[in-house]
Amino acid sequence: MTDDAVNPASPTGTGTAPAYRPPQQAVRGQLLDAVVVLVLIFVTLFATTYLTEAAETPSADPRPLAELPLTPGERVQYQKMIDSGTADLPTIAAAVEANQASADKYDIDVLALIGTALLLAVYLGFVYRTSFREYREVIEEKFGPRPPDGGSDTVSDTVSDRDTGRTP
Repeated sequence: MTDDAVNPASPTGTGTAPAYRPPQQAVRGQLLDAVVVLVLIFVTLFATTYLTEAAETPSADPRPLAELPLTPGERVQYQKMIDSGTADLPTIAAAVEANQASADKYDIDVLALIGTALLLAVYLGFVYRTSFREYREVIEEKFGPRPPDGGSDTVSDTVSDRDTGRTP
């Protein structure tokens, strides 16, 4: 009896191997995945918008254009924008104030930065571990479980022996 008869999926091409059919996710699972992703996107966008709007404190009375720290050329350009209706004085005053240099303009909270880095590391570790586990499951489903001794597969050994002309 040859090795091909024992293993119909041998690489020599004799014998027929059943076609690989990966497991399929049910429609209910796909819908659940889609809903979870949509909810996460909605929560992220809503929270970002809400927190950004809550952080903005509108000034009660904007300073006139002449009192803003602008160059004469900028003042002329902003006045043209106000006259054409492209922008209004409160918007321009807020933009000029936001663009002023200050020591705490880009304040970085170290604890928030460390927390974000830790959260990202945990998430990436989870994704790596889950992906590796699923990768092993797919390989085992496609090619069968690994030999318990961790050695090489006997089919590949016999094929390589036949290719070189040696006898096993």
